[in-house]
Amino acid sequence: MLRIVHAADIHFDTPYRRHDEAVRARLREAGREAFTRLIDLALERQVDALLIAGDLFDNDLLTLATERVLVDELTRATRAGLTVVYATGNHDPGRANYRAMGIDWPKERFHLVASRQPRQIAIERDGEVVGWVVAAGHQTPREDRDLAATFPPAPGPEPAVGLLHAQVMSARLAEQHDRYAPAALDSLDPSYAYWALGHIHQRQEVRPDPPVHYSGNVQGRQFGEVGAKGALVVTLERGAAPEVEFEPLAPVRWETLEPEGLDEARNLTHVHAAVSAAFNARRGDSPSDQEWILRVDLRGSSPLAPLLASEDERAELAAQLREDLGVLDVEVRDRGLYRPVDIGAHRDQPHLLGQTLALLTRAATDDAALEGITPTELAASQGGDAAERRDYLRDLLRDLDAEAAVRLLRESETA
Repeated sequence: MLRIVHAADIHFDTPYRRHDEAVRARLREAGREAFTRLIDLALERQVDALLIAGDLFDNDLLTLATERVLVDELTRATRAGLTVVYATGNHDPGRANYRAMGIDWPKERFHLVASRQPRQIAIERDGEVVGWVVAAGHQTPREDRDLAATFPPAPGPEPAVGLLHAQVMSARLAEQHDRYAPAALDSLDPSYAYWALGHIHQRQEVRPDPPVHYSGNVQGRQFGEVGAKGALVVTLERGAAPEVEFEPLAPVRWETLEPEGLDEARNLTHVHAAVSAAFNARRGDSPSDQEWILRVDLRGSSPLAPLLASEDERAELAAQLREDLGVLDVEVRDRGLYRPVDIGAHRDQPHLLGQTLALLTRAATDDAALEGITPTELAASQGGDAAERRDYLRDLLRDLDAEAAVRLLRESETA
């Protein structure tokens, strides 16, 4: 049996430039705390190896405080008998003048893999080989090769893990990441018991058998990385299904809220209450020491739309929410608020909105009007006969009268 902790994308000393200095300092500290929790997890679960799948650093700079935590924690882990394997990624490549090559790494049981040439590492327990890690690293900041395709067949017969920072093109959110070490799923050799990947920050299973996983990052860094963040504890045993367990580690959690009931809000106290309710629902049974950074997206019909269109009003609301909810930071955005609209009052009127509403009404029953405002190419992928494609197009237009009214009225107010 081989038990590992799989982590990736720690991004030490991310600059967090969009935040004020106090929040930036707390987030940098949170990254160090998450790493300490990662080492705690590996030692408490008595795993055989900790695997780090690239991007340990965010860039070529590292503060003294972070470097001390990094070296001290890795030394604590290796002295306790834990094997650590770290394969470099695009943010921390293995060229001689990059940051990963200048650290005073532990001398025993620590393996830095900074070459694109796959390296085979035996994992031992009490002097006996219990598994293997085969790893490759990025040598430059822009690795464009399919490194997974260069891996040899898994050694054995003990369980083997492939460790790599790569972009599997079929993974969720792959299109949102820069194209580094692009890999086809078929390149991930099925003779390995498990593939431990980094680069995409969304935790996910890319393939179930044999398993290919992204662990996600251990500490979220922006609103595109919401939810619990941490590492995976993986147990591999011949003749048994792999066990993969997520363990949250991040001291700070990012979340986006979309409060409901804004159509009934008559003052900012009502909006505050709606946001508080959304936050309490999201918080659920999270640990009491969990810290939060929130983004509040306001959208839909609300009598307070003109007031909340003001950046100053939203900033004041955000400051009050930050204090009352006890969170690190709050951002409030207008994502399409509009005043309640009586569509009926604008129908059959000679202005642009009236004509637009009339056209949408005709399209509901008049095939020529429908085809005039919706290209038939939109429905080409739906198949079926012409009548079925028209039904599909009408579904697309349904409820657009309200959207058209909101947009045209807003344009007329700002013209």
